[in-house]
Amino acid sequence: MDRNSIFAAALAAVAMGATTQAQAVTYLSDSNLADFTLAQYGTFTNRASLSGDLPGSTPTNSTIDAGNRVYGADLSPPILVSFSAPTSGIRVFSNIDHLGSAFDGYQYTILGSNDGISYAPLFNALTVVGSGEPFTLGAYTGTAPTTVDNVLVGTGGGQGTTGYIADFTFATAYKFYEFGASNIATQMGNPDQELSAVGNLAPIPEPETYAMMLAGLGAVGFIARRRAKKT
Repeated sequence: MDRNSIFAAALAAVAMGATTQAQAVTYLSDSNLADFTLAQYGTFTNRASLSGDLPGSTPTNSTIDAGNRVYGADLSPPILVSFSAPTSGIRVFSNIDHLGSAFDGYQYTILGSNDGISYAPLFNALTVVGSGEPFTLGAYTGTAPTTVDNVLVGTGGGQGTTGYIADFTFATAYKFYEFGASNIATQMGNPDQELSAVGNLAPIPEPETYAMMLAGLGAVGFIARRRAKKT
């Protein structure tokens, strides 16, 4: 490859990086938690090593509404969340306890794994834009959220209030997700990621649902065979 080709390839790579950094994020201002609740929430599998006031290991709509949370302090292990099967779409319910601080809604990194050992980096907030609420995401690495509801939701009353609910869709489905402290949170002196919940945007069907689907397919096959015999 000649020098001009190398230079052109380098420019193309820079342009691709810039496009990734400029990926559009849709911002909402919906304060109704019921518009964001899901059928399935991940389990905080290292709950015993986490601080916070979330009762049990799996959030519910009630605990999210109340602002109950888990968080990882400066030197504690990251927050681990597991689902019953891999999913590529998750909804992150941040917990806000420093309203007016730019970092609080984007306080986490996201990594994904299917063996619980090797984790792939998926998202990290580097900068935040704005001098007051609501804040928007600036520079980041990885995959940006598709939407962020950058207001507070729920009744609160826990150690914080649920807010800045963010939807992510990744190229690969993961069973385990790890949440550490983001660059912006570390830079602003508050590296203790705080979550009310992490939900599955494509919940795993219950066994009964699979049974109904199989029954329906069987009925369709039976009708098709009868029609074929008649013709």
